[in-house]
Amino acid sequence: MEYRYLKIFSFFSILFIAVVVTAAIRLDLFGAAIHNKEIVSTSAKKEIEQIFYQEKANKIDSILQHKAKKYYFNGNVLVAYKGNCIYNESFGYADMLRRKKLEKDDIFQLASVSKQFTAMAVMILKERDLLSYDDSVTKYIPEFPYPRITLRMLLNHTSGLPNYYWLDEHCWKGKDAPDNEDIIKMLAEKKLNLYFRPGSRWDYSNTGYIILASIVERITKEPFADFMQENVFDPLDMNRTFVYSSTASNSKKDRLIGYYYRGRRYRMIPETVNDGAVGDKGVYSTTEDLFKWDQALYDNKLVSEETMNEAISTFKLRDKYEIPYGFGFRIRKRNDKKIAYHHGKWNGFRTSLLRYVEDTNTVIVLNHTSSSLNYSIIREIQQVLDDSTSTDLTHEVVATILDDGIESAVECYFNRNLAGKIVLDTLKIAEASKLLYDTNYPSTAQELMLFKDMYVKGELDTNFLTDKKFLESLSVKSY
Repeated sequence: MEYRYLKIFSFFSILFIAVVVTAAIRLDLFGAAIHNKEIVSTSAKKEIEQIFYQEKANKIDSILQHKAKKYYFNGNVLVAYKGNCIYNESFGYADMLRRKKLEKDDIFQLASVSKQFTAMAVMILKERDLLSYDDSVTKYIPEFPYPRITLRMLLNHTSGLPNYYWLDEHCWKGKDAPDNEDIIKMLAEKKLNLYFRPGSRWDYSNTGYIILASIVERITKEPFADFMQENVFDPLDMNRTFVYSSTASNSKKDRLIGYYYRGRRYRMIPETVNDGAVGDKGVYSTTEDLFKWDQALYDNKLVSEETMNEAISTFKLRDKYEIPYGFGFRIRKRNDKKIAYHHGKWNGFRTSLLRYVEDTNTVIVLNHTSSSLNYSIIREIQQVLDDSTSTDLTHEVVATILDDGIESAVECYFNRNLAGKIVLDTLKIAEASKLLYDTNYPSTAQELMLFKDMYVKGELDTNFLTDKKFLESLSVKSY
């Protein structure tokens, strides 16, 4: 009798040990043994990111190749997805006559995309307590003939100022193009009527941003170009970005020239009487430098988050009408998410910078041939960036396994896929696993394959929960 009980006891003891050992093995695979977990290098993680981004990059390249071949798109395009640059290519020529190809570091006139830089100069001075948005312009430019106009009205285009182009083209008698100070003198002398009472309407105004650049000069007692170089471009390592005026002593000959197409050929566009002024335009840059700018805004490297948020927010006109403009940025929604953006058009240059704020996506399109292709290019790129639910969740699961182990990845999967409708891309998981094997991270590679196999078999939720409850009942502590 005692022998029979001894056999039963021995059987259950062995079974118990087997279950515990099995659970311990599974627990280790689920990342509980964190102290032994491989630390995957940043370079390996970057390679894995490319697995998920390459498909989008290929689709974007197909769009651009088509535009270049059929419609002769000529320019540089950079696309960032989730803060990662996934595409940066050049199409066409820098010099049409000599057939010199465009390069990624070629420098474009940004046209009205420059306005966000002028606004940033004002925001920097505001944070240094050197000005207030609601100050009258006359506080800094006493001869300015419109005392009711404030800096805020200049920033958000509610000043009603007349267009300075008319002054340049009808009143300027100088040999060289007028600069900002010359335009202020003409405004003071001619005292042109305002388009409307300041603050009562919205009307896009290039003149307002000329005045803002002049206020920066009056406060800092240095040229606007120098202030921008010292306080924005140099701190952000925007090494191929500068402010250029046709009146400046430094000609900056490495900048591109704009072209228009007529008579079955491209023709160079010469500088005009309006090219001496800066603030509304005049910033020259590259796609790569603009991406540095874009990322710096997310990181609040130049001004605080609060100040930046105001710059990319709409405002109420007369506490009634919502105006989709901030400080140097137009604002709109796409899929209920904010886009802060601006386009530019000047002397053959067509430029676009779009910041998809919540998704941290970026689209930059620069061309110098008066082509109107920017808008169709952007629409098609947006569609590529939108089509990403499955890829995004798969990437997030893989990244979670790399950083925190399978257990966290399972939780991530169920938290993000509550409706159970998103299908993971198992081929990309397998590809990421192979890359980790090849780069000597076998343990993490095994975790990826275990997750994939359990996902395919539909075992993620049952096995995960069973293991967890069993271990909790044994009071096994995870490290």
